[in-house]
Amino acid sequence: MSIRNIFDNLTPSDPMPTHSLKQRLAQAKIQLDSLELDGGSKDLSALSAARVEFALAARALADELIARGHHSERSDS
Repeated sequence: MSIRNIFDNLTPSDPMPTHSLKQRLAQAKIQLDSLELDGGSKDLSALSAARVEFALAARALADELIARGHHSERSDS
């Protein structure tokens, strides 16, 4: 998977259902874990792309949850 493929699949103007975002994050985590656990893998490009996709998926889900009001105010106590 290349970084170009990741960005080609993104459509920021189209809102995604939360379920799809959760699925995307789970798939990104599975892919990242698989590449990180494969000690023999020399494909640093794939590992970098997986890290980028995981970060983008996490951010997209967080943005959606915030937009829906599923966040709590941070309190300094």
